[in-house]
Amino acid sequence: MKKPHIIAVHLLNDRSGSPLVLRQSLEVLAEAGYAIDLLTATPGAPGFLSDLPGVTTHALAYRWSASAWRTLLNFVLVQGLLFWKVLRLATADSTVYVNTLLPAGAALAARCRGARVVYHLHEVSLRPALLRRLLCAVAARTAHQVLCVSEHVRTALALPVARQAVVHNALAPAFVAKASQTPLPNRSPEPFVVLMACSLRDYKGIPEFVALARAMPALRFELVLNAAPAAVASYRNQISVPNNLTLFPAAHDMHPHYQRAAVVVNLSRPDEWVETFGMTILEAMSYGRPVIVPPVGGVAEVNVHTHTGFAINGRHLEALQQALGLLAYNSACYVRMAAAARQRAASFAASRFAGQVLATFRAEQAGAAAPAPAPVPMAPGTLAGA
Repeated sequence: MKKPHIIAVHLLNDRSGSPLVLRQSLEVLAEAGYAIDLLTATPGAPGFLSDLPGVTTHALAYRWSASAWRTLLNFVLVQGLLFWKVLRLATADSTVYVNTLLPAGAALAARCRGARVVYHLHEVSLRPALLRRLLCAVAARTAHQVLCVSEHVRTALALPVARQAVVHNALAPAFVAKASQTPLPNRSPEPFVVLMACSLRDYKGIPEFVALARAMPALRFELVLNAAPAAVASYRNQISVPNNLTLFPAAHDMHPHYQRAAVVVNLSRPDEWVETFGMTILEAMSYGRPVIVPPVGGVAEVNVHTHTGFAINGRHLEALQQALGLLAYNSACYVRMAAAARQRAASFAASRFAGQVLATFRAEQAGAAAPAPAPVPMAPGTLAGA
């Protein structure tokens, strides 16, 4: 019997959240017996989509550039490449799995072939605005099903697609198993390490994090940047790094960072970049680490303000200092939030994520307009649908 066929497409294979979630989806689908072709670009070190068992990978010639014009040119060229590759690989029985809004050429080719199209959307803050509108228009006209990583993504994009579902991200069972080996604390840790992991972009709140480290010399700060060592070294030379702040390049293994951390923060600027979910925050909570995140976006659906951490605008330096001071010097508060964070993370179950992904692709395989996967009842005190 012929295996059902999926063509998965993701532009840039790195160590960020969207390829990690796609990897989890593809592992579920491969285990369920799907034949999978993956189109992606890996211009540097291996990313989350590298070495996927049971998946045939087709390399794309694409890379991000510091030059906006060169990046735009690369983006336009890769759309043409995607169109022809998908046109060659797809049949009317295929399902084309488009991860993020960016691989629009793949969705257009899929419709030319009469294939089904599933979009998995993680982002809303695309620039320039004209590009965002264009990519949303392509998704609206080609998608049979849209999966959104948070309610924030669904409402912010407001795509006129009949079949949409919110599928919150989940932690891999192997990650949870390792995180659970770290015992919950019985007091505020010493040294008290504040961790942030993000892309090397100012709108991710890096200047605010540096200022926070400078304002709190008694605490230690670690910043893990999703960038090559040379780029991190170049950035370090451009700024004045306080003695209590250590910068790291992209990490293939974040476990040592979470083990050292007392608190994990996300300081993305809400007026420039709204976080749509926040896998780093969920991973930190699985370790039993209280978090500080922006008060808006999908990341606010993961955190519960004053229960698992705090929701604070990263530009409010004084409020950040007060929150960190409370956690560092009030052990009772820290221990309570640490336990609540781990409990909250457990409600983002991998089994639920897998069930929703499989239901989506089985419906597309049948070509049927099936309803969105039914929500799983949550424990009292958790956010609805999280």
